[in-house]
Order: sequence, then C-alpha cells, then structure tokens
Amino acid sequence: MNFKQRLVRYLLGVAIGCAVVFFMFPQYDWLGWLPQKRMKQDLREFPFSVDTCASVKLNCYGFAEDRLMQVRADGVFDFDKSDVQATPRRYHVNYGDYSFIIAMTDSTSTLVDVLNPSKICTCP
Repeated sequence: MNFKQRLVRYLLGVAIGCAVVFFMFPQYDWLGWLPQKRMKQDLREFPFSVDTCASVKLNCYGFAEDRLMQVRADGVFDFDKSDVQATPRRYHVNYGDYSFIIAMTDSTSTLVDVLNPSKICTCP
C-alpha cells in the first residue's frame, strides 16, 4: 500500500468520524467560538444600561428604547470601527441605518452613543 492510498483511507476515516460526531450532537453550536457570536452572547447576557446622552439621541431619532432588545439580538458588530484596546472596550453595532456605540466591561454593557447618517442629533 503506497502513501496515497493510506492518505485517502485516513481522510475517509476522519470524515466518517466527523459526520458521526456531528449527527450525535445536533444541538451543539459548532460556530459558537466565532467573535461575532461570542460578543452577541455577552451583549445579551450582561446587564444593559443606556447613557443619558444616548437616551436623548434615541428620542431624537424616534428609536424606541424597547427596540434595543432587537438590536442586541440582531445587530452586527463592526470590529473595524470598534476600539477593543480602550477601557472600557467600545464596540460599534450596526442595525439598519443606525450605528450604536456600546461600552463593555467584563460584566456590564452600556449604550453610550447612537449615530444615524441621515439625521443629525446632538446631545445637550
């Protein structure tokens, strides 16, 4: 048996083993280690508060604070704009036309700013 045959048999065995494990544990989140999913999970689980300036901007934009739960579940983190070296870490979360800046510590998350390019609102 040459090397090519051994390699094919080995890869076939690995593929069958992976398929068996995949079908034995269907409820397991196989992509749960990715940064987007980890940050969404942290955002949903941590206590969430809204800064006073962000609250004023939400009212100015006509964005109801009860819709923030939807943002926390469906928002997309923009890691290019986020500043993870700052203390606390500041993440940009995009949801529709809005961009939310959320400051996160190891146990809390706070909405600090809301941006919308179609309308400019300032904090007094």
